[in-house]
Amino acid sequence: MNFFKKLFSTTKIKENVQQPNSFSETRLSDIATEEYFNNRYKKDAIDVSILDGALKMIESYFIENKLEKKIKEPINHPQNLDQTIDDGFGFVLFCKAYNMEEKHALMFLSLAFNDFMIKNYGFKLYKDSEPEFPLRTMTLKYDNKGAKLSLYPIEYTTKVLNYESSFEDLHIRIQNSLENIPTSDDVYNKLMSSLDDK
Repeated sequence: MNFFKKLFSTTKIKENVQQPNSFSETRLSDIATEEYFNNRYKKDAIDVSILDGALKMIESYFIENKLEKKIKEPINHPQNLDQTIDDGFGFVLFCKAYNMEEKHALMFLSLAFNDFMIKNYGFKLYKDSEPEFPLRTMTLKYDNKGAKLSLYPIEYTTKVLNYESSFEDLHIRIQNSLENIPTSDDVYNKLMSSLDDK
């Protein structure tokens, strides 16, 4: 998990999460070859022991704050992750009580959200060798027959910790996007049709 070492040694930059383009907004600049994708993105995996530790910290947060989870299982459901921000004394302060820093709270929540999206929606975790912004080293990708939807969990968790958004808000947007995401053939046919119209 070297990307955390690299990430935490850089200055935090707040960037907006890249929203998935709607089908009608697809541009040629959004299209990449498989070779380019495979050179830039390498499959990654969350270390099971680190994930287990992150989930246990979140579980402990609920116990110590005497909070009832909005969603009983799994502990890392987006509504529960939002509770660690909105209810009790806050997950960052909770981590500081254990002599950890804000970056650890960021890591735990990012890993927990990653795990939820991977297990519930089939996203895959990648390490980006050419991230557009420092907080986009870790990316989740959903592949719909060649058309990909990207999430940036570290960047988004930073927004959540800064009270600019919520995990559940992103969860709902992702659910809606997955219902409408086109395949690569759909994108190709739409682009060719728009070129023929000119």
